[in-house]
Amino acid sequence: MLRRLIVLLPLLWSAAVFAGEVTDSTGRAVTVPDHVARVLPAGPPAAILLEALAPDLMIGWPGPLSDDAKALLPDSANHPRVPRLTGREDVSDKIKALKPDLIVDYGEVTLRYFELAQATQQKTGIPTLLFAGSLDNIPRVVRQLGVILHREARAETLATYAEAMLALPVKPLPAPFGAHPKVLYARGADGMLVTAPDTDVTEVFKRLGWQVVAPDGQGTFRTSSIEAIAALDPDIVIFSDPAMQATLAHPDAWQAVRAVREGHALVAPAQPFGWVEEPPSINRLLGLAWLGGHEPESLAATFNAVVYGRALTQPQLDAVLNGVRSLPP
Repeated sequence: MLRRLIVLLPLLWSAAVFAGEVTDSTGRAVTVPDHVARVLPAGPPAAILLEALAPDLMIGWPGPLSDDAKALLPDSANHPRVPRLTGREDVSDKIKALKPDLIVDYGEVTLRYFELAQATQQKTGIPTLLFAGSLDNIPRVVRQLGVILHREARAETLATYAEAMLALPVKPLPAPFGAHPKVLYARGADGMLVTAPDTDVTEVFKRLGWQVVAPDGQGTFRTSSIEAIAALDPDIVIFSDPAMQATLAHPDAWQAVRAVREGHALVAPAQPFGWVEEPPSINRLLGLAWLGGHEPESLAATFNAVVYGRALTQPQLDAVLNGVRSLPP
């Protein structure tokens, strides 16, 4: 029955708020206080969403933020550290001690996260909402959360901007790539943690019409090798870790991979958050536009000002881009 519910989510999702009752992306009806002053993000994707929409209401950041990232965000980004719901530890008592009015989770809507939201609310007594984090849903989620938090004007600005970015045309790649190029996306300073297809981590590529390739295995992230990557023969390789910039400047071992030899390996910008994911939140709009063929400097400057609320200086913009290239080289 629950699987059927999840399949029918688009039909069940209501953006309305009825006398304190909210229907989230799981179809759960949750009673939310009319006045919400303290919001706890369940994980980094929710934290980025709240940082853009209502940073003054967020009581903490569920993970460390680097000094480089903080420099690109409003001063309100200096939040204290709070526990993540998605860890193995039961953090119910720690959450109750923080006294949030609301817990917001944002990302994949699966049985695991449905049960986590349900259990968190039952154990803490704090209303817990889970919103679907797919790219197409960003405007709708932003508007709904804006109503809940009484940030309608800010939400409309963000939602309209997201709609504009989602509507940007994808510029076709030249003939050698084909209409649906094979792409491999990897994390890690050595580029060996390859991500599986059909996850929120690789949603950007799916929306571009690219075919995600990965070695056989279980889970979202799969440890690989240069030899295994070469055997997959991707047309494009995207790395998430800035350390790969230096590796690709002298790519001796990576010459076995055709995409690297042909100059079709890119390192995605990572500040203040990754452009393709890390974490998979609204920041992925940048990766979608950049890999869709749009000029990265203007994207970075506009996105940071509109979404994160801080205009970048030229040195900051240069640091964000960090020598980023686009396809074709």
